[in-house]
Amino acid sequence: MSELKIQTSPEQNLQKLELDLSTEEWTEKLAEAPVYAKKGMVEARILTEDEQLDTVLADGTVETSRTVPAGEVIVTNPGGEKYAIEREKFEKRYDTTVEEGVYRAKGMARAVDNPTGQDIQIMAPWGELQYGGPDCKIATVFDPDNPNEVGSDRYIIGRQEFEDTYGPIEEVLADEV
Repeated sequence: MSELKIQTSPEQNLQKLELDLSTEEWTEKLAEAPVYAKKGMVEARILTEDEQLDTVLADGTVETSRTVPAGEVIVTNPGGEKYAIEREKFEKRYDTTVEEGVYRAKGMARAVDNPTGQDIQIMAPWGELQYGGPDCKIATVFDPDNPNEVGSDRYIIGRQEFEDTYGPIEEVLADEV
């Protein structure tokens, strides 16, 4: 198994490690990762004007902070974590329900445990720093139509948020039948 490249950033607290998830090593690691499916319902709303969003994890970590432009969607997961997603991606990953503002998650991801055992940071797909604790997950979107592709959108999910939001694909799909 190849060694994962870990870099420290001079601008940050030396306790955090900056990971470059775009490397071939990470592509291989994520290609071997188990596939998980989103479970349950989420609340969502389309922004009509720009809005500041702080994504705060159950452990208190501010995962990301940014201004979300009008037209994007703010999603609130079952555990309360809020994040923004482009409307086009949202429409592919969520189904409407009879209840206004409530959607059924249908997304899937490959995910692995943070292998460093330390606080980490990455450059998120939306161009801003994202932070995770020692027990966070590192994930990428899984496309069942292209199962051998490893997505380039790689991100961090807090452990509790991951457990509240995802389950092993076999279990989640079996529960839906």
